[in-house]
Amino acid sequence: MRIHLDFKGVPILYKTLNKHKEIDVDWTPATGTVKELVTFLARRFGAAVNKALLDASGNIDQEIRVVLNQSTYLMDNRMETVLKDGDALAFLGAS
Repeated sequence: MRIHLDFKGVPILYKTLNKHKEIDVDWTPATGTVKELVTFLARRFGAAVNKALLDASGNIDQEIRVVLNQSTYLMDNRMETVLKDGDALAFLGAS
């Protein structure tokens, strides 16, 4: 599954992602949830991913808005949202 990720709103990840603000990732998930994706990213890029995106309880920090396919703001149960091949996910820091 290929997912396009936009981290423009999370500058702490720029260094971790070799100064890329957007990346495409290919991964083979079991269920394809946002939680699985974040776990995959942490394994691939290191603990900085978790530090930048997650709160103390392991959920996406409430200060970060998550937008699916440039139109749907993920609100409740964001970590359980199922992604599909070709989706785009943007992480927007609080403004």
